[in-house]
Amino acid sequence: MSITVPTSSYEDTFYVVDFDRTLADSDKLLDVFISIANYYTDISYEQIKKIDADIKIKGDSFDTARHVRDQLIDRGMLAQWHQLEKQYIHESRSLNMLLPGAAQLLEFFTTTSRRYGILTYGNPLWQHLKLSASGFNHVPRIVTTQKKKGNYIASWQRDDKIFSLPDEFGGGEAAKIVLIDDKAVSFDGIPGRPSRGYHVVNYDTALPAQRGEVPGNVTRVTSLYEVIERL
Repeated sequence: MSITVPTSSYEDTFYVVDFDRTLADSDKLLDVFISIANYYTDISYEQIKKIDADIKIKGDSFDTARHVRDQLIDRGMLAQWHQLEKQYIHESRSLNMLLPGAAQLLEFFTTTSRRYGILTYGNPLWQHLKLSASGFNHVPRIVTTQKKKGNYIASWQRDDKIFSLPDEFGGGEAAKIVLIDDKAVSFDGIPGRPSRGYHVVNYDTALPAQRGEVPGNVTRVTSLYEVIERL
């Protein structure tokens, strides 16, 4: 049955969760990738880390995977790239790439039958590779090039205020969206209540790209544990 009236019931809510620095330890994922890439190419660890750091300051995303893949392809080493991918996923899955509270949040969604999906900003090749390396290859996900995820989410909302969910998230409808993200800019354009957001950031260690003002229906928290307590 189609939803016709917005409600506050969680059954009619869809949860949109960011990936990098919200669910997963992006620095750890990058370090493991670079250490493996060093077996296949002479691109230095320092070189990639510097490029990545410079781009993060601007709030952008460096496509580390494409950078390395292009270097290998230029040298006629496509087979080595495929080996690198497999090794990266295998070794990463033997480690814990999740941030504190991430496993508990996803378990909470599952045990309470709440619908959710991952919405991550960045370059598709690198984002999908990290998602697979973190064990999220079967989780509904969308990779977007829009920093302002709120605007993207608003595009799902119809004239009757109901959200038509993207096919990547299984389609269907939702009366409200809850966005969980570490960057303030992600909440720009987020639809008003009953939809809401949680800005997960510790300002003592926050990157410049994570800081900023958020709309009134977004709550700032320091951990995913706090998100679980408020859901």
